[in-house]
Amino acid sequence: MKKRAVIILSAGICLLAAGLFAVSPFTYSTGIYVDADDPIIVFDGGSGEPVVMRGRTGSYRTGDRILILHNGTMMLSYPAQMNVYFSIRLRKGDISNVPQAVLDSLEEMGWLSGGALGQDQ
Repeated sequence: MKKRAVIILSAGICLLAAGLFAVSPFTYSTGIYVDADDPIIVFDGGSGEPVVMRGRTGSYRTGDRILILHNGTMMLSYPAQMNVYFSIRLRKGDISNVPQAVLDSLEEMGWLSGGALGQDQ
């Protein structure tokens, strides 16, 4: 009987947490990580423009596909900036996964320094 009550209570807490998250202002997005002077993500299905991630980012390498939790608000700058609350790697990648136009743009702006692309030195 005690075991059944714990299972029901756990399921109720999970449903409550899912419901609260559904009505929260947070958004999930996926993209390709670029290890530049600041962590950058290039979103899938977007304009392919780089966005600087502010907040909690893990130790990823350039080209990794990551999932981020953010509030959806971008700061008007170039590159754009976004507050990230949580991130997780979905798949390992390498520099070949990053569009060359993005790398060229970041290098032109001085965002990529020697060894900043997450490559082993």
